[in-house]
Amino acid sequence: MRTHRHLLRPAAVAAVVLALLAVSACRTSPGVAAYVGDEVITATALDEAVRTGLDNEVIAELFQDRIAEYRTVVLQDLIATEVYDEAAARYGAEVSTADVSDRLNEVLAQSGDPEAFFAQQAAEGRTEDDVREQVRRFILGEEIAEEAGLDEGLSDSALQEVYDMTREQFAQFDVGLVTVVDQATADDVLAQLTANPTTYAEVAAAYPNENTLPAPQSVTAEQLTSIVPDPASLVAGQGFAEALVPTGEITVVFITGISYPSFEDIRPTLEQQAAQAVQAALDVELQSVRDSLDITVNPRYGTFDDSGTLVPDDRDVVDVLDAEQPDAEPVLN
Repeated sequence: MRTHRHLLRPAAVAAVVLALLAVSACRTSPGVAAYVGDEVITATALDEAVRTGLDNEVIAELFQDRIAEYRTVVLQDLIATEVYDEAAARYGAEVSTADVSDRLNEVLAQSGDPEAFFAQQAAEGRTEDDVREQVRRFILGEEIAEEAGLDEGLSDSALQEVYDMTREQFAQFDVGLVTVVDQATADDVLAQLTANPTTYAEVAAAYPNENTLPAPQSVTAEQLTSIVPDPASLVAGQGFAEALVPTGEITVVFITGISYPSFEDIRPTLEQQAAQAVQAALDVELQSVRDSLDITVNPRYGTFDDSGTLVPDDRDVVDVLDAEQPDAEPVLN
């Protein structure tokens, strides 16, 4: 009897080889909590970081009976540190311990009560070392943004340009409201005010009611949008009459004056808006760095959801641990 040997076709052989290569290329080790590019966060290092955090009585109480959750928080923080360090290396950004201390001292001075500041941080799950690391990352972010040209919007010229373009949004309108019985009276009131805006108080006094302002009030453009679709179209010394109240009476809306804050007055607002834009651009850059690092997390510690948050992994698949290793969670001694 002839024995038939079943041979794999070339395509099947190739598929098997590729599969074997893929398996052999997987980064697997039960002693590793996460791989971040070429860097390794060991389970030992993670446990040590968790122990250090739980030495803080406030944090220990906060995460009482939730050690696994705290471990996930700590691991995500360690991964974030590696991502920032990689981004810093790519852009040549460096931050010294003295830089961190100086910036932290500024923050503490602004808080007015360093002890209360750190107590609040602990209540939110952060140690003093965690705070220092956040400050370090913040400074790194500033340097990376500068090196990558992401902070151009913070320059004086850029802020001035934004001010010039958005000046109308910051206008303050001095608005008077005089509510009268009919359109004819409203036309007369509007004519009087247009002829002499300084007589507003006298004119308004002749029509006292709950919908008449005895004196003009200062309001923003946003506040005016409920009665004027386009406040930018308003002109000082002019007004209009509309039926704005449910009684059917006519209200004369009169603009006695318009003022604009100076550039320096609203510079803090402009800087805040520009800083938010820079942070958004920096987040995109950091995400690009993060994506390039092929981050692999030991599933016993969780997986990343769509928002980039490390969450518990309740799947049965273990793609980082060796198959023979137990799935039990490491226990802190």
